[in-house]
Amino acid sequence: MTLTEIAQYAGEKIGKTDADTITFLEKSAALNYRRVWNFAPWRETITNSTYAITDIANRTVTLGTNVEAPLSVAWGDNELNPMDLATIISQDADLLDIDRVGTPQAYYFKGRNSSGIAEIDVYPALQTASTTTLKVIEKLQCLTRLSYVVDFPPSASAIADELRLPHVSHVVLALTHADALERERQYGKAQLVVQTANTDLSAMANYELSQVGGMKQITPSSLGELGLEEII
Repeated sequence: MTLTEIAQYAGEKIGKTDADTITFLEKSAALNYRRVWNFAPWRETITNSTYAITDIANRTVTLGTNVEAPLSVAWGDNELNPMDLATIISQDADLLDIDRVGTPQAYYFKGRNSSGIAEIDVYPALQTASTTTLKVIEKLQCLTRLSYVVDFPPSASAIADELRLPHVSHVVLALTHADALERERQYGKAQLVVQTANTDLSAMANYELSQVGGMKQITPSSLGELGLEEII
């Protein structure tokens, strides 16, 4: 299914398919798809990449365009420890000195740069040029089958493309239907739909985790009962 098809069907379920309602529900479907995407480490949402550090004077590594966040990082065959700046300061503040060089032992996820691309810093910086590569297991941004990013508001290309997670389309539909019911002030019915969707999604996530053996740093939790206004 596409986000537009989900929005159309959710509108039909409440008997409203006018342009304003469908536009609202397309936004709702996009947000719900993003919530489901981030709910668990679905195998379609995880990838791996290798990066070369060519500038030994620069500890920053820019990740791929569609990367949401790193999950695990290794330098060669050695896993690097994830650290935040506060931990670096408390354990070894000298690591922040660009003159501190050696073999990378830890990394810090910096978030996104001015171009919107994820970056990490490795600590310490490289002492000499090396042919060793940085191996990164990555969580992708929310994507469609043809790799359109599902943002908010969603682009015309994104809402017209098939979901990359087709097995969760019924959950996205249910959550979008719940938003449609809330828009009609049918809060009791919406709550029941969300509860059923949560149950289905948790069961699917548990099955996925049992199949892939689990992925650290992502822990499925209840979607709760957030309305569209609370998410935005």
